[in-house]
Amino acid sequence: MTEDKTTATGSRVFLDLRPLRDSVNFRRIFIARTISLLGIGMLTVSVPIQVYDLSDSTFLVGLVAAVEGIATIGGMLAGGILADRYDRRTLILFSRTMAGLTFAGLGVNAILDSPSVTAIIILAVINGAFGSISVAALLAVIPSLIPSDQMVGVGAINALTVRLGAVLSPILAGLIIAAWSVSWNYWITTIGTVITILILSGLPSLPVPVHEPSDKDAAADRDSTPINETALQFLRRDRLVGGVIAIGVIAMIGSGLVALIPGFVDEVFDGDSRTTGILFAAGAVGAVIASFTSGWMAHLRRPGVVLMSALAIGFVLQGAVGLTTTVLLAVPLLIAFGAATTIQEVLRYNLIQINTPAPLLGRVNSLWAAQEVAGLSIGALLAGAVGSFMAASTAVTVYSGILFVIALIGAAVLGRLRTYSPPKSSVLR
Repeated sequence: MTEDKTTATGSRVFLDLRPLRDSVNFRRIFIARTISLLGIGMLTVSVPIQVYDLSDSTFLVGLVAAVEGIATIGGMLAGGILADRYDRRTLILFSRTMAGLTFAGLGVNAILDSPSVTAIIILAVINGAFGSISVAALLAVIPSLIPSDQMVGVGAINALTVRLGAVLSPILAGLIIAAWSVSWNYWITTIGTVITILILSGLPSLPVPVHEPSDKDAAADRDSTPINETALQFLRRDRLVGGVIAIGVIAMIGSGLVALIPGFVDEVFDGDSRTTGILFAAGAVGAVIASFTSGWMAHLRRPGVVLMSALAIGFVLQGAVGLTTTVLLAVPLLIAFGAATTIQEVLRYNLIQINTPAPLLGRVNSLWAAQEVAGLSIGALLAGAVGSFMAASTAVTVYSGILFVIALIGAAVLGRLRTYSPPKSSVLR
């Protein structure tokens, strides 16, 4: 019997699960990555709580968060370079092992009579660096395991696990600390890391590609990769992938609504903490909905147009939140905003994976991942600066309006992205 066309090409509505169904190696990566996300989320709760308990210093808590963030971004960028030079399986296993050792070190430090704050800072920084090296290497591996027509599904699966991990892991960490102690979090994440290493050790050798596939359809609209070309040189030359990264910069700047919500709630809703929590959760709900209904994105003939439209519409929805005076209006707007953000996030991921030359996937992916990691901090800083000059509700609208105009300018300038149509054939990178 002939296989159903919808099954063969992926769902046209719901999340495309073919990557998980068809590739045992992707399943290994998915399971290991999910465990790692939970561990990272638990660490983001455990370290601040322990540092504050030991020092009573909010400055030290902020310092740890800042240096760990810098280490994470640095690790992403370094990991991209390393992933394009060395066997990616070896790099993944080495970096996961180093991250596991730092978890164990935090666990040992936590059970001492006098735990060292300095040790916590050093170990958290090392963990952030090596953990992000592993992420960069894993991103570079996936296009060699999954056909290009399934990359939207991979992007949606990634987005969904990140959102769920961000919600579940802090709750889990808090429950464990309340029931036992902070050291239990570190030992659980250590055990989890050992499990991820065992799972990922089943991956085949993943040497760095030395050239692009010769498939004419896949390479029809771009030149082959010049020898020794750097990622930045490629992004300047390739207006498609360079345009996607540029859109990512705009999205990164625009992700700072989180900095304005507390002030907005204080101004409009009398500082009701329940409302603050609901508004923060609304965007995550929209992201989950968009991920589960992402099947249609794999069938777009002009994904760049949809990407830029989702970016611009997201800013309109975000700006409209600043004009609301009831939770019943603000919540659906933020749900829609979360969905629009996830749509453009998934499409950016997809376009990068199928259009970046294989020898550059590590470095270009690391830039994309660094945008995702740094976006919240940079966006929050800029949004907070705008909010310091005007009422929070006005700042939400003005901040979003400025970014909407920037998004329109980007759409007008990035003609290659606007006119791009994906290749008809599906290839492994």
